[in-house]
Amino acid sequence: MSAWWQTLTPLEHVLLYIAVPATLVLVVQTLLLFFSGDMDSEGGLDGGAEVDLDGDGVPDAVLPDPDGCGDPLSHLDADDADPQDAPPGQGLHILTVRGVVVFLTLFGWGALWLCQIGLPDWLALFLAVPIGLAGMIGVAFILQQAMRLQYDGTLDLRNALGREATVYLTVPACRSGTGKVNLIIQDQLRELDAVTDEAAPLPTGSQVVVEALSGGESLVVRRK
Repeated sequence: MSAWWQTLTPLEHVLLYIAVPATLVLVVQTLLLFFSGDMDSEGGLDGGAEVDLDGDGVPDAVLPDPDGCGDPLSHLDADDADPQDAPPGQGLHILTVRGVVVFLTLFGWGALWLCQIGLPDWLALFLAVPIGLAGMIGVAFILQQAMRLQYDGTLDLRNALGREATVYLTVPACRSGTGKVNLIIQDQLRELDAVTDEAAPLPTGSQVVVEALSGGESLVVRRK
């Protein structure tokens, strides 16, 4: 091993100093991703929700909580709902901490290998750049697909905005209590809590429309 080390050029030493630490960091990040649930979102310091899209422990986005209810989605109403909006994680996030670590890992090992097979230093460095970039894009795509699968399996009440529902348990007037409604959301029939701002209660069997979210767990409905 020491004899091999002595045969390396100064550039190859530098590449090893880049590749080895980056590889160790990448291994640690990967272990954290699979064993500590880093892809889940958690509450932010400002009352919003910090979302770690790439699992590197660094929040990539903060969903604001303008009404202070503890749920960044609770202020949305049917007029704000856009069926074309992409759910969290569907964007291709390339420039992240994890992406940079992957780039350094593949760039370092790739350039070292190219130097070892006899390519000129400048050509080895030039060819190692697309190798690192390909790794960044590949990891970003894999995480995008993983987040999409995670999102698809999670009930998102925003998908209920503007939909019609049927009252299952009477919804008391003026948000004085909680009733229940049945509606189809994400291709499934769901029974969800509901409140209303109507002056009169909504009896069982009434046809209603979801117009907003309340506290992130209940629907705000109105008579159809």
